[in-house]
Amino acid sequence: MQHRAGFGQWLRALRDTRGLTQEELAEASGSSVRTIREMERGRVRTPQRRTVALLADALGLAGADRDRFVGLARAGHRPQPDPGIVAASPVVPSELPAAVPNLVGREAELTVLARLTTGVTDGSATTASVVVLHGPPGTGKSSLAVAAGHRLGTAFTDGQLFLDLHGTAPTDTGRADGGRAVGAWVDTGRVDGARVDTGRTGGAFAGIVDPAEALAGLLRSLGVPEEAIPGPSEQRGRLFRTLTRDRRLLIVVDDAADEAQVRPLLPAGRHCLTLVTSRRPLTGLTGAVRVPVGLLAPDAAWRLLASITGEDRLAADPTGTAELVELCGRLPLAIRVAGNRLASRPGWPVAQLVAQLADPRRRLTALTAGDLDVRATFDVSYRRLGATIAGVFRRASLVPGAEFDAGLLAAVTRVDVESAAAAAEELVDAGLLLPRGDRYAFHGLTRIYARERLALEE
Repeated sequence: MQHRAGFGQWLRALRDTRGLTQEELAEASGSSVRTIREMERGRVRTPQRRTVALLADALGLAGADRDRFVGLARAGHRPQPDPGIVAASPVVPSELPAAVPNLVGREAELTVLARLTTGVTDGSATTASVVVLHGPPGTGKSSLAVAAGHRLGTAFTDGQLFLDLHGTAPTDTGRADGGRAVGAWVDTGRVDGARVDTGRTGGAFAGIVDPAEALAGLLRSLGVPEEAIPGPSEQRGRLFRTLTRDRRLLIVVDDAADEAQVRPLLPAGRHCLTLVTSRRPLTGLTGAVRVPVGLLAPDAAWRLLASITGEDRLAADPTGTAELVELCGRLPLAIRVAGNRLASRPGWPVAQLVAQLADPRRRLTALTAGDLDVRATFDVSYRRLGATIAGVFRRASLVPGAEFDAGLLAAVTRVDVESAAAAAEELVDAGLLLPRGDRYAFHGLTRIYARERLALEE
């Protein structure tokens, strides 16, 4: 019976992706509606070969897809199950990576997400089902999304899905002027700049994940057998929306590059919530709620550092600790790196690390701990800029003062005011500049990085 259920589920999925009712498929194939209904329910153990062939014709199957369809239908004739044919079965995925144990300073964002979860699970028509967590590199967007998923996931009784789109992956050319490298499906988690293997891989990573491959991964997670996954991306999307239509699912889409990468992955069900993390606000996603993830408040930055190093160690030098927090720019990734460095050197006073970070020329090099690297996370965003905007970014580091407008930026970067304003907005979207009303500002560490690139390239 298991194999018949597998064939029946595939038959229904194929019919749904083609937009056919049972009556329309029956008419096109010369079968009866009752026969098709019984096959989809898995109650027909041995479909007639001619009936299967006519169904394949009516569904437009050819080549390898047709062979797999016919082969799955014939599996019931065999005395032993065919190990190469795996029936789809209901599964409750639980794919979220482990949450960081010391998420602090994100109470407001978690409150917003909890409210949205309630609206989605009770079917509120006014609640958006897509949330974009966006902000500069190193602010802990992935950590927040995963932590929220663990806290809120019990409301989604059909499971939690997780996929990393590698939207900030390096490109083949070093800088992507609008191009995209296509990567194989690899399911990993990221926590504050480090990648964490979640145990599911489907090939060596080669770049940004293509939406078609991401859809294939989601379908596998929902129990669709490999041979039942359609080839064309559009059909995969239809099948995904069909399978999620009546389910309560939480889907965490991490590290998205742009709207085009995310849009095919959104379910259509009213009881599904999708959390997307991206450095960009993805303003092209209609109806999404956008939650900015920025720098930590001073007290939250202190608490994060204390959770890693211990409160007593910081209390021994409160002035040095306050200076350390500011040298890290209250950027969660930088604070976590600093905390890890202190934790690995129990004999160091706080002042010793402060002295290392005091020199701007050494600061980014010092803010490295294992695979956590502040400079590297800036570098990823920079390498994806077009050549002109990258040049504006570098030269903007020459602007004196904490804030500047488009006119001053134009004077320093040698472009017209309109181009300077457009470049500044692009840099804000990339997380490399901070908006200040109609003016702009660097994060302290980002300015240091921009000056490094200026010295190296100009």
